[in-house]
Amino acid sequence: MKLDTAQAIIPQLGLVIGQSSEMTDPRIHERRVLVARAAGRHRRRWLIAGVLGLLIVAGGFALVHSSLFGARHVEISGSAHTPYSTIVKVAGLGGAPPLIDLSPAVIATRVEALPWVQTAAVFVSWPSTVRIRLTERTPVASLRDGADRWAVTDPTGRVLEIIPIRPTSLPDLAVSGAVPLPGRRLPARVATLAHVAAAMPESMVPEVVDVRWDSEGVVADLKSKIVAVLGNASMLEDKFVALATVLAHGGLSGIGTIDLRVPAAPVLIRQSASPIVARSVGG
Repeated sequence: MKLDTAQAIIPQLGLVIGQSSEMTDPRIHERRVLVARAAGRHRRRWLIAGVLGLLIVAGGFALVHSSLFGARHVEISGSAHTPYSTIVKVAGLGGAPPLIDLSPAVIATRVEALPWVQTAAVFVSWPSTVRIRLTERTPVASLRDGADRWAVTDPTGRVLEIIPIRPTSLPDLAVSGAVPLPGRRLPARVATLAHVAAAMPESMVPEVVDVRWDSEGVVADLKSKIVAVLGNASMLEDKFVALATVLAHGGLSGIGTIDLRVPAAPVLIRQSASPIVARSVGG
């Protein structure tokens, strides 16, 4: 009986001891409350910081995509033949797009597709400016495009523009066939003539009727009814220097051809023996 009674009393005694421990030491409970409150404050601070961070990012994103940081000022230099409005449109800068969305390389590629543009350097300057610096192509020759139009080309054979009047400051390429649209290139054989025309001294242009292909290669018809035979498109500078020297020397009465295929030793051929007939002015 005594053993059973002791076994029954022991659990109750432990419960009483535990309750008594809590009641006699309130610091543990207080510490638990303080820890829980600190953890709550810590979570709230992180939550507030996260929300503020998201608001700042969203606000910054909206700000840099607003008109305040748009391409409101477009400065273009080096363009003498392409209208400002055309460059802005092709570059995709109409309507002041956000600077952050612009790619200078993409803009440069678009602008360089314009007929007269050789290179384009694009600079984005915050908060609202885009600068485009152009290098234009050099016109070196013209060729007839139909009955009353003339195409202007650069040394590579790229067509720069189509105009209603032949530019007298440029040598003419005597070729036939359709002319590509501005911005596109002439056939390789015609482009070779443009390369030859580019090597011609400016002082010689008034003396030349046209440049063309013949059985002897590239030839230049002169207003004096003399044909200058250049042959292939090599040593062009030497050949034109030799031609200028022969013309300056004079005494060419009765001469029909000047063979410059060996520029160091030009050959004068009389009209009666000339294998090439000169084209007439405007022919």
